[in-house]
Amino acid sequence: MIDMESGVHTYSVAMTLTKNEFYEIDAHLSVLRTEENYWTGGKRCTCHDFCEQGIVLYLSRFKSGGHQLYRLKVRIEPCRVLGSSSPLALYQPNRKSYQQLVKTADRMLKKIKVPRSIDDMKICRQDMTVDLYFQTEEPVKQYVRACQKGMVLPHYKQERFRDAEHKAKYAEEANRGSCRQTCKSASFFVYNKSAQLKMTGRDTDVLKELHILRLEAELKRAALKKRLGEQADNYHYLKEGARQAKKVVEWYLKRIFKNADGEHLRFEDAVIMMKQSGWKEKTRKQITYLLRKVSDSRSLNAAIGKTKQKYGLSAGQMERLLIKLRKLDISPITLPNTSKNGRLKSLMRLMKECF
Repeated sequence: MIDMESGVHTYSVAMTLTKNEFYEIDAHLSVLRTEENYWTGGKRCTCHDFCEQGIVLYLSRFKSGGHQLYRLKVRIEPCRVLGSSSPLALYQPNRKSYQQLVKTADRMLKKIKVPRSIDDMKICRQDMTVDLYFQTEEPVKQYVRACQKGMVLPHYKQERFRDAEHKAKYAEEANRGSCRQTCKSASFFVYNKSAQLKMTGRDTDVLKELHILRLEAELKRAALKKRLGEQADNYHYLKEGARQAKKVVEWYLKRIFKNADGEHLRFEDAVIMMKQSGWKEKTRKQITYLLRKVSDSRSLNAAIGKTKQKYGLSAGQMERLLIKLRKLDISPITLPNTSKNGRLKSLMRLMKECF
């Protein structure tokens, strides 16, 4: 049995500013990074003045419909704002803690002339998070790899860190330890949280002993309304988001591992089990080819496409092959033969066992 925690990691609120409000805030910021577009007259400032207290600000100026618009977005890490020193703390809101959160954040933002309380701004993003705690690092690495090899959802694309974007200290290392799918309204992020803490210098002696897989559904306002329903205010969006974090993460896992939620075995062990299954030689040959292609390809979608092309299979025939494999409780996403783990349960099954 492993441990699991869930809740809200961060959320963002936003508001439209007047021209005077924009320049007054801008004058009070110690800006870490400014991006300006000469052709459009646009400007975006990222302010980390309050990062250690759990708040990052994004101040932007841009043209829309021939008009100049000004906007402020505030990203909030609730547990940090409330004084938690643990980078693993996930927020489970109640009325009292939320009121304290608003009071503390407003006090900081008032110093830079933000004209409105965060409670009066519109919530525009929320990160619903599940942390899985393991006894060793190996399963964390293999589950990240499994998610990297899983299905890419319709209208989503795989996203990687790039050095020029400065979103990760070491982009190549971050890409090895993470998997991210994104679309216009949402993202799903799976990563080795322990490795990320080490990379950012936030791993204490206690944290160095932990091995954590983080699964994070990052939903923008339209997706929030769709998943959580229309809520009365920011507090209720947070409360409902924390309550449904596990359900939303499972929704993503169910689609990433569609017809592929069996156990992850070493490739060689999966081949042996298929030989003992009583399947026809033709079926074994096709599925063995699929397993090889999954290991070679960036996603299960790509491996399925290559297998269909190789053997002239229809979508229905391909799905039936996956279902056959699933009935043996084998995932087409196998472990490397060098893996220290002989087999791993599917993430969906693992999460169900934690409750």
